[in-house]
Amino acid sequence: MPNKYKSEWERRLEDLFSQAPTLEIFEELFARLDEVNLCIKDLEGRYLSVNSAFLRSVPRLKREDVIGKTAFDIYPKALAIGFQQQDQQLLSRGQNLHDQLEMITNPDSSLGWYITSKVLARNIQGEVIAIIGMSRDLHTPTAKGDRYNKLAVALKRMQTEYASPLRIQQLADDSGLSVSQFERLMRSMIQITPSQYLIRQRVEAAAVQLRDSDKTVAEVALDCGFSDQPSFCKQFKRITGLSPLKYRKMTREES
Repeated sequence: MPNKYKSEWERRLEDLFSQAPTLEIFEELFARLDEVNLCIKDLEGRYLSVNSAFLRSVPRLKREDVIGKTAFDIYPKALAIGFQQQDQQLLSRGQNLHDQLEMITNPDSSLGWYITSKVLARNIQGEVIAIIGMSRDLHTPTAKGDRYNKLAVALKRMQTEYASPLRIQQLADDSGLSVSQFERLMRSMIQITPSQYLIRQRVEAAAVQLRDSDKTVAEVALDCGFSDQPSFCKQFKRITGLSPLKYRKMTREES
C-alpha cells in the first residue's frame, strides 16, 4: 500500500520498526497470543500497536478506537493515572519494570488483577523510542495440573472469603503444604506471596464498593476484611496510587 494512504499512526509504527527492526518480529509473535495483553506506546503514552488479547480487555472498543489514544481515552481515569505514573517511573529511571501488579479491565468490563512488565525499546544508538507493555491475568495460572490443583482451593477461598480473617497457615494446611512450600508455590506460579494476593483481593472488592455504594470508607474497610480504616487507606493507596475518597470521586465523575 502506498505510504500516502496510511494513517499517521501506521507511519509512526513503521518508523519505529525501521529504527528497531526486532520490534516488528516481536509484535507479530504476540499478535494472536491469548494469554498476554501486548501494547506498544510512544513516549507520550499513545498506543501504536495492541494485540487481540488487549482488545478483548476493552470490549467496547475496536482497534481504530485505541490506536493513537492514551490510557485516559480508553480506561477509567482512576486506572489511567496509575498506568501513567508507571510509564513516567519507567522513563525517568531508564530501567525496565517487571512483575508489577495493577488493575486492568477484564473482557466483561469488571476489574481484575494483572501482572505487568514494561520494557523500553531502543534504537541502534541506544535511544529510547517506545514503551512495550505485557500483562497477564493474575487468575490465569502459568502452569496446569497437580501443582495448580494444590493452590486452587486456597486461591478460591481468598477470592470469595477475603472479608474473613483468613490465616496463611490454615490456607497452607488446606493445600496440604507447609507455609514455606505454599509461599514458594504461589511465587512460582503467580509471582506474589499469599499475603499480597489476599490484600489485592480485598482492595479489588473495596474498589467496587467505593464505586457502587454509599458506604463510608470505614464501613468499606471492615466489609472487605481490613482491621481498621488507616491500614485500609494505606494499602489502597499503595496499590492503586489513589486514596479511597479520591478513587470514589474519580470513578463517579466518569459514570
